[in-house]
Amino acid sequence: MERKDKMLTLRVTDRQRTVYERAAELAGTSVAALVTSAADARADEVLHEHASMTVPADVFDALLAALDQPAALVPALEKALNEPRFENR
Repeated sequence: MERKDKMLTLRVTDRQRTVYERAAELAGTSVAALVTSAADARADEVLHEHASMTVPADVFDALLAALDQPAALVPALEKALNEPRFENR
């Protein structure tokens, strides 16, 4: 089990504190465990929502087509990429 040695202080209303305490009591857990489990679940949801991007099929197909036919190199850029930058002495 990972050691919990960091503190997170939250300001809550009287109503929130009462609700959290009652819910924790009914769940047979601590307020800290109740709040952190809810925060963990929400954080996972947010991270999952931002882990990927959904695009229409035609946009995806256009992207794949563009990747299959990369643009030609500019001659000056191609030359720079092929010339050594440093000499070994």
